[in-house]
Amino acid sequence: MIDRVFKYYSKYGSPLLLRLFSTLHIRASITAILLAAICLIACNNKPPAPAIKLFSALPATATGIAFANNVTYTEQLNVYTYRNFYNGGGVAIGDMNNDGLPDVFFCGNQQSNRLYINKGDFKFTDVTAKAGLSSAGVWSTGVTLADVNGDGWLDIYVCKSGDFSGKNRSNQLFINNHNLTFTEKAAEYGLNNKGLCTHAVFFDYDKDGDLDCYLLNNSFRSVGNYDLIKDQRGIPDPLGGNKLYRNDNGHFTDVTQQAGIYSSKIGFGLGVTIADVNGDGWDDIYVSNDFFERDYLYINNKNGAFKECLPQTIRELSLNSMGADIADINNDGLPDIYVTDMLPEPERRLKTKTAFENWDKYQSDLDNGYYQQFLRNVLQLNRGTSPNNTTHQVNFSEIGRLAGVQATDWSWGALITDMDNDGFKDVFVSNGIFKDLTDQDYIQFMANPVEVRRMMGREKEVIKKLIDLMPSEAVPNYAYQNNGNLTFTNKAADWGLGDPSFSNG
Repeated sequence: MIDRVFKYYSKYGSPLLLRLFSTLHIRASITAILLAAICLIACNNKPPAPAIKLFSALPATATGIAFANNVTYTEQLNVYTYRNFYNGGGVAIGDMNNDGLPDVFFCGNQQSNRLYINKGDFKFTDVTAKAGLSSAGVWSTGVTLADVNGDGWLDIYVCKSGDFSGKNRSNQLFINNHNLTFTEKAAEYGLNNKGLCTHAVFFDYDKDGDLDCYLLNNSFRSVGNYDLIKDQRGIPDPLGGNKLYRNDNGHFTDVTQQAGIYSSKIGFGLGVTIADVNGDGWDDIYVSNDFFERDYLYINNKNGAFKECLPQTIRELSLNSMGADIADINNDGLPDIYVTDMLPEPERRLKTKTAFENWDKYQSDLDNGYYQQFLRNVLQLNRGTSPNNTTHQVNFSEIGRLAGVQATDWSWGALITDMDNDGFKDVFVSNGIFKDLTDQDYIQFMANPVEVRRMMGREKEVIKKLIDLMPSEAVPNYAYQNNGNLTFTNKAADWGLGDPSFSNG
């Protein structure tokens, strides 16, 4: 267009107009050249390839692992009739057939547990039925792989929970027959506990050369039925309390009371972790308790008993303590403690899913011995023992907010491990719950007796309908990269671990 106008005014126009359009013509020519150059560069330079993720999700069609712990609520069995309905199940990895390849065991709540044998190159085969491990109709919660009988082959211990009146509630111990079959012997070994079991750990607490067992149970009582008075944790609960079993020549003896272990009705345990936290060469125990009860830190007395000394070593705790792990996060040779809670990070979920305790409730709990608990994750930095301290009294500083790891939403499991091989241990958190039980709009609706009564009067299966109304939102897991300076950065999305999900084990 400018070329045509320029030719016209070259023949008929005034010198001033001619000068104007000469300038326009030059600029247009330069613009055209630049556009051509840009197009040439763009055509010759392909966009950079997307960065390779640190982790890649492999589909079930490729691996052969198709397990999914789906739960379906009914009018009889649901989150109102069974408090831990959405607590999920555990997963364990170990070499079950001594071929050098790690195998995978999954716990199922409303479907059978599954054992997948590793064939190499990320190919797995389901051998559950052939191995004698089918468990249809049994609610399994936690699994531990350990060489319980000391024969060099891993055995399987499965914790049970679910419906109080259900059949086959006893925990199961599957002894490895060395041929990818297993024989159930929990009663023979003394480990057929019938509590609401969450998890178990096997460790040699008395250094006699065999594995003992700490069993984490959950109370049978409703959380709301407690008068929060003092000294309840010292009253044993024979069925629902935690247990310590000593291995006596292949049979496990309950030594809970004589070993100084709390076994009360208020111990809503969700995590138990073993580590030598004070560096004296003997294993200690950390127990994370949900709801109002505080956590426990048991220091090994080296004489078959423990001293629970959390108030003397740790200044503040998570309120709803869930998953926990212990490892050295700053390479100073001292094991640190990370405990997860339910605090969301996004502002929207923080405002809609979270209710904080008021000052009066906090003071009441404090006065009754439930200690300084706050709704957030905590990272307890091990400061070591005091100089000339002959009792090996260890001290911790809570740095969760300084480290940036205090909010990971409804978090079940924590794993401290070096994911990027830089020499510093990172933190992975599995989180999410299928129904948002703490959604404040839902709680407000449930607080309206008129509306709830109206539903009860006109609806069938009212409880199921009420649960249908609960919001459900998948959330991404957290993968914190250790920055090497007591701070962490969430790299879940960058590392390929940020897909929204409901994760437990």
